[in-house]
Amino acid sequence: MRISELAQLAGVTVRTIRYYHQAGVLPEPPRRPNGYRDYTADHLVAVLRINQLTDSGLSLAQAGVVAVSSGSSADEVLDDADRALGAKITALTEQRERLARARAGHHVGLSTAAAALSLTPADAPVAIVVAHLYREHPQSDVLVEALHDPQKRSVLASLQERFEAIDESTTDGELDQLMAQAGAQFAEAPDGMPPLTEEQFQVLLDLAEHQLNDRQKSFLRGLRPRPSLHD
Repeated sequence: MRISELAQLAGVTVRTIRYYHQAGVLPEPPRRPNGYRDYTADHLVAVLRINQLTDSGLSLAQAGVVAVSSGSSADEVLDDADRALGAKITALTEQRERLARARAGHHVGLSTAAAALSLTPADAPVAIVVAHLYREHPQSDVLVEALHDPQKRSVLASLQERFEAIDESTTDGELDQLMAQAGAQFAEAPDGMPPLTEEQFQVLLDLAEHQLNDRQKSFLRGLRPRPSLHD
């Protein structure tokens, strides 16, 4: 039979058959005097087996080995494929669990660090950027663990509530007190966490100021990192 006939019987395309040849998993039959390759029923069986094996999770290379082998060599390939599938199942299970936790906590699309940094949905943009800036810092996991502490989150939620209440009636004394308490929380960051640069802080400020009034904006600018005397 010709290649087109083989492809039709196997339910694949001619391109697929040629790709199997190029990949070395399906032997090429010799050409007849008229220049056409003459495929046999054995080629059909081989293509069907390869398709079944790849549908079962084997790579094309693994399927090619198993399709023409038996005994220990085929078993080794199948064992490797089974281990790889087990690893994929484990990874997918972990992904589903993370998605479920994210949905339950209403922080879909946030990393673990960003979720820990978010107290309200409005915090998400700033939290995403902060988590990104510290993503490779060795102390970032310590910070995330600290932010999951219920007492810490309660304190931060209280500070945020007071910040959101800032308006034209808020006294300077109240602002100073809130600033001192916010500064104390920043000071409790894990040792070795570098302060934000001026440029990084400005990016966060631009994100945070979208929904703020003038006094809230002024308060945030007061948290801007000061240059060191040694800079």
